[in-house]
Amino acid sequence: MPVCLDDDRLARSRMYAFLARAFATPDEDTPSELDAQWTALAGSLPALLDDTSGAAGIRLTGLANADLRAAHVHCFGHTISKDCPPYETEYGQAHIFQKTHQLADIAGFYRAFGLELAADLHDRADALTVELEFMQFLHMKEAYGAAHGHDADRLALCHEARIEFLREHLGRWVCGFARRLESRAAGTVYGELARLLVAFVTAEIVAAGLSPDEVAGPDVLSEGTEAPGCGGCTAAATPPRENDSCASPI
Repeated sequence: MPVCLDDDRLARSRMYAFLARAFATPDEDTPSELDAQWTALAGSLPALLDDTSGAAGIRLTGLANADLRAAHVHCFGHTISKDCPPYETEYGQAHIFQKTHQLADIAGFYRAFGLELAADLHDRADALTVELEFMQFLHMKEAYGAAHGHDADRLALCHEARIEFLREHLGRWVCGFARRLESRAAGTVYGELARLLVAFVTAEIVAAGLSPDEVAGPDVLSEGTEAPGCGGCTAAATPPRENDSCASPI
């Protein structure tokens, strides 16, 4: 008899997977894959978002690959964007030693679950897409473990890692990133995706009872001014698949 996975955990895992795909460099299959994933998520949005207006305006049906590629280049460029870099350590890390420490800590989370960056990824451990895929993996792993009767200690380890990663990493910088992206991406699908990212991660933060401090963006480091706050971020089946950006196990 097939084992049913927890619907809530599975839906959250699918949302993280959707967002990871949405912010990755697009290829010819991206528009159709995003459209299919978004359609599958539609019924889960009220349970996933405290404010479903964060999902308003997202239109993926008929999205042309050329338009998506052009929008991606406009928002992120061909190298690391100075306006809205999709990398955690570009936010609030003034010195190379701080960046190195943060990267090592992020990689440590991945290694603890037998994950490492895929050999052909050519990206950093702190990339937004990689961090989103890690959260997708943790939700799926927790759902799979609960469905297959894994012991409480194993489930708790996965749950605690997910909460800790949200508090110490993803939850601290995505609002600053999304705020910048929404400003730069006006008129493109990435503006709507930025609002969805904030709405979903905020709901995750609230559900976990967290209140992470938003870290400063790169403009703060260069200009010496304080970044505006992001109220949203400070408010208190199948086995786990191998991610596109993470290979499992080591």
